[in-house]
Amino acid sequence: MMQCIVLLVLGLGLAWSQDLDQFTYQTTSDTSVNPVYAPPDWMSVRCEHLEECAGWPEKFLAAPDWTLTTNDCQWCPANGNSCGTHHQSPINLERNRAINESEHHNQCVDAHFMHRADSSCTWDELIRLNAFSIERYALQIKQPMEVYDGSYRVACSNNGDHRWAELDYSKGFSNWWWLSHTDFHVPSEHTQEGKRYDAEMQLYHFFSVSGADSKAGVPDQMGTVSIFFEAYEGAEDYGMLNKIICQWRRAEDETRAQCNQPSIYNEYVGCTNYTRGHTRSRNLRMMDQGEESAVVVDVEKPGVDWAELLSDLKYLEDAHHGRRMTDFEEVGPWNNYFGLEDVKTEYYFRYSGTQTIPPCYGIFTPGPDNRANTNHWRVMKDPIRVSPRQIDEMHRLLKNRIAPPTDPIKPCQPDSAAGSYEGNDARVNMSRPLQSTHEAHFMTFCECRWVSHFAEDQAWCSDTDQLSRLYNHPYNFESVGF
Repeated sequence: MMQCIVLLVLGLGLAWSQDLDQFTYQTTSDTSVNPVYAPPDWMSVRCEHLEECAGWPEKFLAAPDWTLTTNDCQWCPANGNSCGTHHQSPINLERNRAINESEHHNQCVDAHFMHRADSSCTWDELIRLNAFSIERYALQIKQPMEVYDGSYRVACSNNGDHRWAELDYSKGFSNWWWLSHTDFHVPSEHTQEGKRYDAEMQLYHFFSVSGADSKAGVPDQMGTVSIFFEAYEGAEDYGMLNKIICQWRRAEDETRAQCNQPSIYNEYVGCTNYTRGHTRSRNLRMMDQGEESAVVVDVEKPGVDWAELLSDLKYLEDAHHGRRMTDFEEVGPWNNYFGLEDVKTEYYFRYSGTQTIPPCYGIFTPGPDNRANTNHWRVMKDPIRVSPRQIDEMHRLLKNRIAPPTDPIKPCQPDSAAGSYEGNDARVNMSRPLQSTHEAHFMTFCECRWVSHFAEDQAWCSDTDQLSRLYNHPYNFESVGF
């Protein structure tokens, strides 16, 4: 009888430990309780119970008629693929697919831009439902969900309408894609012509109908649109990114408060400054003088950063004149697809691939159904220009992450999957290493295939020298090369 009890306990322990497997961008740390696997070992990350397991954090529970069941990760590095035919992501994106004379030419068949419509969730509802989070592997904006009548729906109602944010792909996708969540990785996971960008925003979708109900009769399941961010010296802040950063900072402080830990004292001009557990004062403050206000500067305080002070003064001046509000509330209106409007291009790379975190959904299936089991990527050709301080703050938020008190592995402890960032200890690496490019990726570059509604696209396409357009002036804004 005792032997049976021992075996039962061991069996329960095995199942429990499988749900505690994790992945990292560092090195594998294999323990008997909760193994943590580096990118070459991600195929070992197990998940016994999808809704609870830590190692497959993005569940796609609302997807119709399909679920994540197998770990599809393979290690096919760009500098030495040893796994044969595959379409693992991320990859280096190459513009020669659009050149007729290139041996790698692959004709884009798309004929229109990606139509889109936002969800029923307002900005205030996203905040109320804790949609902004700092995950071990990325900064994230969730689409709030709830169970209704046995299935998942968007948790926000607009006059009774629980509407998903939705996107329409061109050619071969006759139904809508519904937005699951948006991840922000630093630095970018994909590269373009060998260039790695400062950040990458990935909007993960699931197909709104099952394969059996699709007009195309194809079991499409996952699709992701990606937009690069690049910091330029002297560039102004990107307003919408500031608005989102303020909410990640709020989420950071709420977690620390739940864990009875003091705020991280780190001012980010324009966002709420959290100071629990700190008595340090700022170098400047606003003093009311009737209908006027004055800025008081403590010039005796040692260590004044004058560049930062001037930036603060400019912000306070704008705030005083009604040009700015706390947490950038004046920026908007909010739309989940803000990036697709602000990137100012409709043109993109298209390829078949996988998730970039375990379980790397998207194992290649040879034969007539080779489009099944695929994450359908669309990666915009241009980056959105941001300021260096915005990228720095994204790195800081990820580097200083602690797990929430409900975490089953490291409650209220430092917990990040981040790898080291070469040459800068203040930054982190939250990107899967590049995977080798294979014919099974079916990579194409869709440029100037239709008339864009962006004037910037129209001007770019007016350059009839294709090689110059693709490589010498690759963006819709002034640039020389990438």
